Amino acid sequence: MKWFHISFSENDLSLQNDQKFVHDFVSLLHKLHHPEKLGLYSLKFRMNEGNAFYVSTPAEIAYRVKELLAYFEVSEVSRPNLKVLKLELGKNGILDKE
Repeated sequence: MKWFHISFSENDLSLQNDQKFVHDFVSLLHKLHHPEKLGLYSLKFRMNEGNAFYVSTPAEIAYRVKELLAYFEVSEVSRPNLKVLKLELGKNGILDKE
């Protein structure tokens, strides 16, 4: 499983780039027929500035997720602290110990 962190600055939020990202993620979910372990997560707490999401994806479709993320400030990360994340869209893939 791969994880990605997507950051949105205050400027990104004013341009509604976060909403565009969520819209594009929903489209990807539909195109891929809602695969297991593809999920969009938000933080359970508010950040001082900006906003952030995490995306989990099975390794075999990571290239499709990377295509979506290419337009945003993103970095591949190790598995985040799951206690601070809330599943927003997709299927919960965090139950597996990987």
